[in-house]
Order: sequence, then C-alpha cells, then structure tokens
Amino acid sequence: PKKINDLFSKKVKFNYQKEFFDLSFLIRKTKLNYNQKYLISKHLIFSINPSICKIEDIKKRSMELDCPLLEEYDFLNDFFIPSIKIDLNPTTMIRRYQEKAISKMFNRGRARSGVIVLPCGAGKTIVGITSVTMIKKTALIICNSTVSVEQWRRQFIKWSNINPKKIKSFIAGQYSNLENGTSDIIVTTYSMISFGGQRAKLSASLLNEIKSREWGIVILDEVHIVPANVFRKVLGLIKTHCKLGLTATLLREDRKVGDIGFLIGPKLYEANWLDLEQIGFLAMACCAEICCSMPPDFFEHYLCGSNSTRQILCALNPNKARICDFLIRYHESRGDRILVFSDNVFALRSYATKMLKAFIYGATGSFERMRILKNFQKHEGQTLFISRIGDTSIDLPEANVILQISSHYGSRRQEAQRLGRILRPKSKSRKAFFYSLVTSNTEEMFYANKRQQFLLGQGYDFKTILNFAGINKIPNLIFETEKEKNLLLKQVLSNQKNIKGLHQNHIM
Repeated sequence: PKKINDLFSKKVKFNYQKEFFDLSFLIRKTKLNYNQKYLISKHLIFSINPSICKIEDIKKRSMELDCPLLEEYDFLNDFFIPSIKIDLNPTTMIRRYQEKAISKMFNRGRARSGVIVLPCGAGKTIVGITSVTMIKKTALIICNSTVSVEQWRRQFIKWSNINPKKIKSFIAGQYSNLENGTSDIIVTTYSMISFGGQRAKLSASLLNEIKSREWGIVILDEVHIVPANVFRKVLGLIKTHCKLGLTATLLREDRKVGDIGFLIGPKLYEANWLDLEQIGFLAMACCAEICCSMPPDFFEHYLCGSNSTRQILCALNPNKARICDFLIRYHESRGDRILVFSDNVFALRSYATKMLKAFIYGATGSFERMRILKNFQKHEGQTLFISRIGDTSIDLPEANVILQISSHYGSRRQEAQRLGRILRPKSKSRKAFFYSLVTSNTEEMFYANKRQQFLLGQGYDFKTILNFAGINKIPNLIFETEKEKNLLLKQVLSNQKNIKGLHQNHIM
C-alpha cells in the first residue's frame, strides 16, 4: 500500500535498513488482487527493532500519514514478565464512568496504551489501580511530586490486596527499602528518572534496575507534563508493554499536547465535569471573579514598573488582601476548609505571615510539607496558603473553598486543576466555592479571561463581582491604615530592588 511504502521510504529522515520491514507478504497478496484496505486493517502487523530506529519517530510519521499506530499488550499470553498477586479488595466499588473508562482500555483480552481524562476528584487513581489488577504484571507508577508518590502507595494498599512489602517508593532520600528483594510495583517521580546529574551510588544502581527491567504497565500520572523536553526522556528510558496516562486537563499552553498521541497513545475516554456533578460524584462548584481596585500610589508604581514588579504589586494589592482576609474569616465562621493559592512566593509568605496561617511552597522540605498537610487533614487549622506545588496530585478532600490571589499568566490548565482541589463530594454540603481575586485595570484581567476558557467550555459559569461593597466598613482587616499600606509598598519595592541587585551581580 502506498502509505506504508511512503512511511518506510523516508531513508534520509529515519535511516531504516532493508531487513527492517519485509513487504513480501503484502506483495504476494496484492498480486492475488486482495483488497488493500482489508490488508491494512487485518494483516499489517509488524515488530520494531529499537536499535535500528526510534519508535517515537515511527509513531509520529504514522500520525502524519493519517495511519496512527495502536499499541496493544497481549498480557494473557505474556509468560516472560512474571505475574503478580494483586486484586481489588471486596469492598472496592467501581463507579459507572470508571468502569466505562477501563472498558475502553481493554479489548479482546489486550490492553491498549492511551490516555484517560477524568476530572479532579473523580477517582483517576482507582482507574489506574484497577488496570494493574487486571493486567497482573509488574507496574511502574510515575508521578510529578513526592507527595503524590506517598498518596499512590497508600491508595494501592487501601483499595487492593497487594502485599505492602511488594510496593515500594523511589524518591530522593527514601529508597533504601528497595534494596531488600524485588518489588512488584514501584512508585517514583518523573524527576527521579529523568535527572541527568551525578547520583548517589545506591540511587544510581536502583535506577539502573528500573531501566533494565521490562514492565507490564507504566502509569503516567498528570500525563500532560510528559511532552515537556525534560520529562519526555522518561518514555525513552523505560521498557514497557503498556502505557496508561491519567490527567484531569489534557491541556498545554505550548501546543505540545498533540505529542501525547504518539508518545503514549490516543485519548481512550474523557468524562464531562458537569455530568458527574449532576450525578453527585463531584461537588457543586460556585465560581466567582472578584475585581479589586488598586490604591493610586500602588498603581503609579505599577504603570512604570518592570514585569516582575507589576506582578507582585497585583498580588499584594492591599484591597485584594483585605477582601481575601474578609472571605477567610467568613468561611472559617461557617466551618469551611480553605486553600489560598499564590504563584508569587513573596506574596504567599506576606499574606500567610500577616494572617498567622500555615503555608507551603517549593522550598518547604518534604517532611515539613507532609506534617502541614496532615495537620490540615486533621482539622488542625482551617486555612492553608499554598503555591503552585498544590496545583496537582495533592489529595485534600476536606477543602471546599479556594481563594486565588496570584496565578501563572493565562494558564487554562492551572485554573482547572485548582478548581479540582475542591470538587470531591462533601459530607456536610455539596457546594464548593472558587474565588479568583483579580486587580482591576491591570494585566491580571486579560489573563483571567483566558484562564477561564476551559472551565467555561465544560459548562461552568463565572460570576463577576465588580464592586465589593462595604469592605471598608469592616473593622480589623489587614492593611487597614495608610501607614500599613505605605509600609507594604516599601517592602515590595525593596524586595524588587534586592532581586534586581542579585541578578546584576550574577551576570557580572
């Protein structure tokens, strides 16, 4: 067939050898006047030698020719990879949409590689665990953070009958237990596998073991990050027969999301957010955008400041801070659990310190991070300030209110991921509240409109509040006096001056 000949005639691009693909069978059948479409759909099955060509290039070229390749794993007849003892616990219940998603992956006793898209809080982890229990082969779970590694391990022990000694974690500083015997399931992070620098001796040997083993299935959590140049190396390092990608938002602002099709596989299933909300599997979300005016002296520096100065002035807008303080007090009085998101770390620390609240950001150590999260889960503190590290893979089902004071430009994915932190159904109330605080007449308004596009497409509606009437009459809110506001402005400008000085010294 012409398309197949076209695919393997690109010798300059792919440098294939003659013995790589034998068309003799097709030539013989074609001379007998067999239907070519029938041959492609029924008889065109071939193997790829990775030492001759890159599998990624084959898949990419096939998609360009509108002949996408499907990877299917005949796990029932695989006697090379050892089977593992794992089944779902009798008490584990699979929801209807989860069952449908799993059915799209398994076909005629084979497992297809691909991506399953489910909203945050809809049970993607259960889908991944169920797929492992059906294949019953060694599994590698790759996450995007150390917190999610521990969460995956706990979920496997909770929902399946896997021996806890047979599931191990491979993260920085906590991999010594991998020495003792082989593991049926290993949970690690993208960074641990893709890191190209010098490693400790034990870490290097364990990584080599992971790379040398053949895995029955690899589950890629938060699969939307895989096309990034650093993390896509992971797929080239791991030998696996089946790849399952899980995500809530199959979105990327760099337009590389299409690469997932040939890196992993096609989209197998996607659930609509509002459909699950109406059934009762997700909390009912009330979304609001609150426009906050900026004081004249702040706005004057905003107009003539650098890009970083404008961002921090928007985040530390005193009027925004006062509205944030009011909303926190209001929802705490209702007994709600609140997450406050800020991409700007200086603003995050300033808010949390001023309000005497716990906060987590990138520099927070793993043990300290886990301690703060456990305290929040145990209702030791109703409000937690968190940076972008909380966008994905952090399980806080108690939270039902989000305040967003700073974000990453116009990222639609981040907006959806943050809303997903509060979508788990609540025992007391089905409602969840999402507030996006935006500084009026600034670039934040432009980015806010772009960020909401994905959620609007899912059927959510944002109520815009232009005037937060009466906020100035409420006593004892932060930055109440002019003296406090002037001091805040000096701190912001001083911080920016110090950052600029450090940057210039680094260049010199």
